[in-house]
Amino acid sequence: MVVLSNNEETDVMQLWGIITQLGEQLSQNQAMSVALYTTAGKVKNQASNLQSGFVLRKFNLDKSQEDYDAALEQMNSNIAAENLGLLNDNKQLSSLIKEYEQTLETLMSNFRNRAQHVQERELSLIRDFEMRLLAREEEYANAELHTNLIVSDAVSRISSLLRQLLRAQGGEEADSHVPADEAEEREPWTMGQAAEQALEREIELARLEKENEELRRLLGMIPSQPRPDSGEMHAAFDSRRAEHMHQRAGGGAMNTGFPLYQRMHSPG
Repeated sequence: MVVLSNNEETDVMQLWGIITQLGEQLSQNQAMSVALYTTAGKVKNQASNLQSGFVLRKFNLDKSQEDYDAALEQMNSNIAAENLGLLNDNKQLSSLIKEYEQTLETLMSNFRNRAQHVQERELSLIRDFEMRLLAREEEYANAELHTNLIVSDAVSRISSLLRQLLRAQGGEEADSHVPADEAEEREPWTMGQAAEQALEREIELARLEKENEELRRLLGMIPSQPRPDSGEMHAAFDSRRAEHMHQRAGGGAMNTGFPLYQRMHSPG
């Protein structure tokens, strides 16, 4: 335990007294601050009630009953007048909104009618142009078909004439003319098969003739003659081959007849 002198003990006692006084003063200040906070809350509530317009009886105890009733009646009349003004404003706004809606509906109806009219006009123009284009295409197709038929008929006749000319030059008899209607009605694959059979028959006949001639020469029935030139044999075979190609094409192809005639009679 620390032993203090008299002076030090006196100082400590004074310090302790000061601390005690400060604690009491702090307690008083805290109580006063609580009271001030409560009073401020009450004043705030009174101010909010005054701003809202609802004056309570307990805050007007300093006034008489007549003054309170007069103030209350005046406040009620002011509120009623304000409500009446707001009601009139609402009616005017409602009428304006209704008029605006009617105007907007009229504008939208006119816009829809105009858009429908423009769309129908565009569709009618598109249909008209499509019909004209289809008619023009049909006319062009018919004209092209007619031209192709004329050209095909002309080429067929030229091919037939060239074929007869080639047969006449080869020393063969010209075939009888086939009617155009019958040739048109004949199916292409049937004509091709008939041409193949005719070509095979002619080849077989040529082979048999050649064998018969060789046999007769061997038997001494005919004098020996020099063998025919291979060029002549090839020319005869080419003539029959050209005839076969014409018969397969039916006389209607674009590149038959005259090109073959040029190829067969070209020099070399």
